[in-house]
Amino acid sequence: MDSFTETTHRSWFSRIGGALTGILFGLILVVVASSLLWWNEGRAIDRTRTLDAGAEAVVAIAATPVDPANDGELVHLSGATHTDARLRDPIFAIEVPAIRLERQVEMYQWSEQRESETVKELGGGETTRTTYSYQRTWSSQPIDSSGFRHPEGHHNPTMPYTSEQWQADRVTLGAFRLAPAFVSQIGGARTLPVDAEEAPTGFVSDGSGFYKGTPANPEVGDLRVSFRVVDPDGEISAIGRQQGDTLVTARLKHGTIALLEPGQIDAITMFEHAHSANALLTWGLRVGGVVALWIGLALILAPLKVIADLIPMLGSLVGFATGLVAALLALATGSLVIALAWIAHRPLLGGALLVAALLFAVLGAGQWRKGARQAATSTTA
Repeated sequence: MDSFTETTHRSWFSRIGGALTGILFGLILVVVASSLLWWNEGRAIDRTRTLDAGAEAVVAIAATPVDPANDGELVHLSGATHTDARLRDPIFAIEVPAIRLERQVEMYQWSEQRESETVKELGGGETTRTTYSYQRTWSSQPIDSSGFRHPEGHHNPTMPYTSEQWQADRVTLGAFRLAPAFVSQIGGARTLPVDAEEAPTGFVSDGSGFYKGTPANPEVGDLRVSFRVVDPDGEISAIGRQQGDTLVTARLKHGTIALLEPGQIDAITMFEHAHSANALLTWGLRVGGVVALWIGLALILAPLKVIADLIPMLGSLVGFATGLVAALLALATGSLVIALAWIAHRPLLGGALLVAALLFAVLGAGQWRKGARQAATSTTA
């Protein structure tokens, strides 16, 4: 592993200019994060309503034969998938009967890591020591070495092949044809062994894939190619709309339903799983939105810390205070946006969230006043 170290210095005037510019990015981030939170709540409510409506309307049917009486209905069925398709990788000449064939290509490449350590100086300036480390690694994504800080001796060639997948056009579940929205959800891929005799020119194989280069001593530019396959005849359960002899995505008032799980799963359990997935996504986006708000508000308050950095110890104190205030304001703003979104859809719960937002705002104001008093005391001392 190669490494290089650089030392840079930023004056106080350069830092304050950067902090003032950061206010604009902070404001943009606050707007984007607030919009994300608002959209997420509407999405979550619509998804919940869609799943609730689906659970009430779904009809359990047999996978065979097709009953025309259920045409247009939201249906649940279980059974074995099947396809007559033979999928082929035209480059490596791999051909198998499958629902999906996946090719993964990895290349041995240089990668760059950087670690920085910043030391504050009296007068508000700072010195940063950055270490750039270069090591070789397998990656399925091309790494652009032209963007390295020290590209000399760390050149990555162009990847001659890319990862790709092929999917069967016609897949059935019992007597029903599955629309692509369902086929793409079928999992259970397994590693596909390859015959060493089928290795293309310039490649070798150990049975698990193809390798170009020297496996025992890889060099930059070496390739390894492996394959995964989703076999036909797997057991699945699905919920969608019956359209003739095809299972398609169901469109309800507040959204769509196209659920699929491996194995024999009843409709009630599938809807419970869908509700859990919706809750997980909702909370993930909530956390992401609040974190984005915190970063944006921290950028807006950053000039206060830079000003206080004229005295390093005071700068650390103000930095902690502004970070805490930004966190509390982010919680308050996030709760407010979520509350307003819920008030538009579910007023009772939205009102409770609005109270929580006001509480966080009061706590944030209190911490701000406390930090200001401590900063004033430190300056006087």
